[in-house]
Amino acid sequence: MQRIIQVGLGAMGQGWADCVAQSDKWEAAAYVDINRKNMTAAAERHGMPKNRCFRNLNTALRSVEADAVLDVTPQQTRPAVCTAALECGLDVLCEKPLADTLENAKALADLAQTTGRTLMVAQNYRYQPAVQTAKKFIAQGRLGKVGYAGVSFHKGPHFGGYREQMAYPLLLDMSIHHFDMMRCILGKDIEAVHGTSINAPWNWNKGDATVVACLELEDGVVVNYFASWVSQGWETDWNANWRIEGEKGVLLIEDSQVYFTNKNATRRKVPTVKMAKTHQAWLLDGFATALEKKVEPETSAGNNLNSLAATHAITCAVQEQRRIRVQELFE
Repeated sequence: MQRIIQVGLGAMGQGWADCVAQSDKWEAAAYVDINRKNMTAAAERHGMPKNRCFRNLNTALRSVEADAVLDVTPQQTRPAVCTAALECGLDVLCEKPLADTLENAKALADLAQTTGRTLMVAQNYRYQPAVQTAKKFIAQGRLGKVGYAGVSFHKGPHFGGYREQMAYPLLLDMSIHHFDMMRCILGKDIEAVHGTSINAPWNWNKGDATVVACLELEDGVVVNYFASWVSQGWETDWNANWRIEGEKGVLLIEDSQVYFTNKNATRRKVPTVKMAKTHQAWLLDGFATALEKKVEPETSAGNNLNSLAATHAITCAVQEQRRIRVQELFE
């Protein structure tokens, strides 16, 4: 068993703490949170001794032996948490997005490379049956050459807190999941984007929470992305609904079920890929395996930069009303 320090025990952090407690690869070495109530709740739930509960990460790093850090803090605190862990010689699994700005994200990816440590981003939406089923179907050539796709996502959550204060809450907090799913399912990076941001009259967020965007991927594949976090009626699930057009037919993802149809047949359900573990449980195992085998994880910080850069590229495209090449943001 490897030992991991968990930083952040809020709503999402409690779920992660449960996953660590159930893991056969990891055990919690310590908890860190500035919110004493959250930390106490997790400690009581999982039997964490008081002398291994800290308000400050640096104190925890000096006080307990650990192999890695699990960062479940808001994106604006990610640079400080990950930097402290990497410079202390620990590997890191962090929540998405990798950082609050692309500059900070790039700096973290560079630091991981410089220190020789693993920094893995928790893009959990990749690791679920619907996504892996669609990825496998396309990788096997059963859809033929993909031409274009449409993604429709509509939810109306009232999170409160920092998300509702963000300039583009949907784009900068949620859309990275869908963009990362695009890259996973299609096996292609995002090269350029353009789009329009919408501030619905009933929007309860400080910033715009609806977007219509066009993403250009490698090999000429184009994805139309229509998404909103202020839906007032029928909602999609969190994976969104997908229509992927290929030369041999159409692959659909609806309510996390995958279907295939062509001109000669009604749509039929694609057999679902079996997964023993999904989402956070898969990520913990994948993180442990990457460290044991000394290989770069699929969602390493360096690899994840393209997913994150796409979200920032669309905000630039919206503000400047032009097509933005993703690579521009690194030049």
